[in-house]
Amino acid sequence: MTSTPHIPWTYARLAGLPLSWRRRLLRLVLAGRGLAGRRDETGFTAAFETVLRLPRREALRLSRLATRHDIATEIEWCALHRRPMAAIRRDMDRVTVTTPEVLERVAAGGRPVILAPLHMGSYVLGLATLMLRYFPGRPMLVLRQRDDLVMETQVIERLRETGADVRFLNVSARADFLAALRYAQRGAVIVVFCDLAPAYGAPADMPMFGYPFRFAFGTDTMARLTGATVVPIATTMDDHGDTVSVGQPFEVRGPAPEERAQVAGLMRRHIQAAIAARPEQWHLWPSLADYLPSSATVPDNSPAGGEAPQTLAA
Repeated sequence: MTSTPHIPWTYARLAGLPLSWRRRLLRLVLAGRGLAGRRDETGFTAAFETVLRLPRREALRLSRLATRHDIATEIEWCALHRRPMAAIRRDMDRVTVTTPEVLERVAAGGRPVILAPLHMGSYVLGLATLMLRYFPGRPMLVLRQRDDLVMETQVIERLRETGADVRFLNVSARADFLAALRYAQRGAVIVVFCDLAPAYGAPADMPMFGYPFRFAFGTDTMARLTGATVVPIATTMDDHGDTVSVGQPFEVRGPAPEERAQVAGLMRRHIQAAIAARPEQWHLWPSLADYLPSSATVPDNSPAGGEAPQTLAA
C-alpha cells in the first residue's frame, strides 16, 4: 500500500460528516466563497458552448457548477478514504437506483456481469452500493487506469471492506489478462469504465455532439469471452444523495464487426445521454483532446479558461 496522501484539513472536516450534511454545508460555505478561493469558475465555458452548443449564459452557469462539483468530489474521495465502513454504509442509504428491477434481473441469472460506469459523480460509492444491494457475495474484478492517483487507488481498494472478494487489473497489464478472465468467468462482477480514452486500447468510433469522439472499447471482448451481460451505469451527485442511472443492458455473441459496431452504438448513446443530462459532473472535460483526432477543433480547457477554439496538434 502506498503512503496516505495529504488531505486539506477543510476537506477532511467536511468529509467526516454524513453525506447530506457535508453536501449541504459545502453549499453554504461556497455561498460565502470560503472554499472556492481563487479557483477559476469559467474554465469549461468554451467547451460547453462549443461541444454542447449551449448559449454562453448557460455555459457559464454550468462551468461554475463544474468547479463546485470538483470541490464536492474531492470531499467525497476524502469521505470514502477516511470514514469507517459503517458510516459509509449509512451514506449508501442515500443512493437511489433508477431501475432496480434491471439489476435484480441481471443478478438473478448468476452469470458474470460487467458494470460500465462513467467517470461521473461519486462513482465508487455507487459501485459499492450496487455490490451490496444486488450482488452480495459475488467476486469483483475492477479494471483500473494505469495512472490512478494514490487516493483513488486506496479508495477503490476499500471495496474489499464491504466483504467482496475484489481483485484488480490495470488495463495495460496484458500479461495478467488470462488469469483475470478465468477469475471473471466464476460469476464475477466486472467493472470496466466506458469512458476511457482510446489510448487505453481497442478504440471505437463513438461520435457525439457532432464531434468524432473515440473511446477505448475492450468491453465487447471481455463480455464475449466471459459470457457477461454489460450494464452501462452513471452516478450523479446532489445535495441529499446520489443517483445511479442504469442504461440498456446488452450481451455480445460474436466478434463480427457489425456486432461490435452495434454494441458500440449502445455504449455511445449511454455516454452521450449521461453527459448531456449532467455535463458539469463528467470529470474528464480537462482531457477532451484525448478523445478527438488531431484535426478536430475544440475549445481550450486550460485552467486559465481560454475561450478561443484551437485545432489540436498531432
